[in-house]
Amino acid sequence: MQNVSFIIPNYNAENTIDKCIESVQKQKYSEKIEIIVIDDRSTDNSLQVISKYKNIKLIKNEKNLGLASSLNKAIKLSKYNTLCILWCDCILVNNNWLNEMVKTYNKNKNVGAISSKLIIPKEYWNEFSFYDKVILVKDYEVSLKNKQKEGRPSLFNKKLLFKMGLYDDKTFRIAGEDTDLIWKIKEHDYKVINANTEILHLHGFYNLSFKKQLLKKALPLAEASGVILYLTLLIPYINIISSILIILLISAYTFKVAKYVKDKRIIIVPLFKFLKDIITIIGFWKGFITRKQEF
Repeated sequence: MQNVSFIIPNYNAENTIDKCIESVQKQKYSEKIEIIVIDDRSTDNSLQVISKYKNIKLIKNEKNLGLASSLNKAIKLSKYNTLCILWCDCILVNNNWLNEMVKTYNKNKNVGAISSKLIIPKEYWNEFSFYDKVILVKDYEVSLKNKQKEGRPSLFNKKLLFKMGLYDDKTFRIAGEDTDLIWKIKEHDYKVINANTEILHLHGFYNLSFKKQLLKKALPLAEASGVILYLTLLIPYINIISSILIILLISAYTFKVAKYVKDKRIIIVPLFKFLKDIITIIGFWKGFITRKQEF
């Protein structure tokens, strides 16, 4: 077994960062654990929450760097060669999580990363706000039906990450940081192995309103992706087919939400989905122009 550095990138996660840190501190692991929290200029009470924890290294960015640059900065400052990267709205499912992850890594050859299944338990789902449920319904369904094909890459070899150039913080990416890194690992002929472990996703604990869900979450997250179908509305002749497909997709999404969410506000889901997709396009081009990926 080897010493492990946990890296937790934080941005405005005052509702979840305490649960995240505590899940790491509760790990029953025989070797040394280092916990690094890197804050990317949060504007909420995150820093006050983080400051109450001892034996963690807190890095405060002087300016907002974005997720990829923040992760690279923390990786360079970490002490150990084995890294666990954990998002600030996630918690480890039990205190044996790290043992299982490291065992899986040690018994496999030519491994680039070990993934852990990302789940939303029903008891957490029931606490989410209406709009958070609308956003996370697909993730919840996959979790509920245990159909997740690949988990979130969480454990890495630092030397290998340096060999691959760490996270790409200079090139605009259509995919997010996780997907981009998986592609790089596989391009270098390394494997991504799924461990028999789980991470609980607490994204819905933000309890965001209609407006905040669109502007505070959808917009910055969209800077790593785009909705290509909507762009075809600008192409003559094809735009008619695109309009029909968009209506069908929004309708299918609304029915999926109605399956898991019993709320009279279900009637505004089509509008919410349409606006979120439009904002995704705006965020996509904002990210393309600024060349910056955010949390």
